[in-house]
Amino acid sequence: MKKVAPFVFAVSLALMAACGNTEETTGVVQPVSGGEKEEQYDPFIEGNRNILRMENEDIQLFLKRYGWNTEKKESGLYIQVLEAGSGELVMTGEEVRLNYVTQLLDGDTVYSSKVDGVKKFKVDKSEEVAGLHEAVKYLRHGARARVILPSYLAYGVAGDGNRIKGRKSLAMTIEILD
Repeated sequence: MKKVAPFVFAVSLALMAACGNTEETTGVVQPVSGGEKEEQYDPFIEGNRNILRMENEDIQLFLKRYGWNTEKKESGLYIQVLEAGSGELVMTGEEVRLNYVTQLLDGDTVYSSKVDGVKKFKVDKSEEVAGLHEAVKYLRHGARARVILPSYLAYGVAGDGNRIKGRKSLAMTIEILD
């Protein structure tokens, strides 16, 4: 019993000292003098920044190579309206039908309505990629456009499980039918 008492005392003392520690040690950002925050280096965050930077460089090279004159939206979507179409803008919940060509940024065509059929979906209410839902809402019926979907607006890190690998940006030419 006499040998256990010093051990129990030491463990109790360590636990009490740990309970008094109120500093947060799990975050990436730590406060420094003057209320400013200093970011600590995290290799995963830095790696993702590098991937996004390289993806953006690939997009810029594609745009330059093919002469696409697109506008970049806040989400990162690039769009160039080729034909304005008519009527109201496409709205959430509306069913649209598209002729389309989907390419990788190396120019390879991976999907096309000529081969795979017209694409039909409800805007913001179907499993199409987020970038396509966003793109059609900038257009009217009968419109034609070119769009670039960065990977995070396309199939993300997983790809589509078929012809598009993960982390691939897509270039699409779309035409809203009807």
